[in-house]
Amino acid sequence: MVQEKYLITNDYKTASIEILVENLAALRARIGITQEELANIIGVSRQTYYSLETGKREMTWPVFLALIFVFDSVKETSEMIRELRIYPIDLLLRFNDELDSSINKSLATG
Repeated sequence: MVQEKYLITNDYKTASIEILVENLAALRARIGITQEELANIIGVSRQTYYSLETGKREMTWPVFLALIFVFDSVKETSEMIRELRIYPIDLLLRFNDELDSSINKSLATG
């Protein structure tokens, strides 16, 4: 059984994925990368990536996490990821429960 600390609901995943898909083309454009280049980075074919970006294929959670990692790693898109509120900040808080409660509070509202 999964500990509560590590449980991520399907609703959370679905909502986060939907927001990312809606903004995927804009995020990719901000860093000036082609679909083929981004597909290569996250380990899928260009056709698969195209289907994800156009909403013709459902994105999996591992692909979502890979894309978040890429976009968060690039200066031009990391702030946008935070503004969209799809960066799994609550996971960071859960995994680092030793964080001071004041830090938790500022991260959750920030």
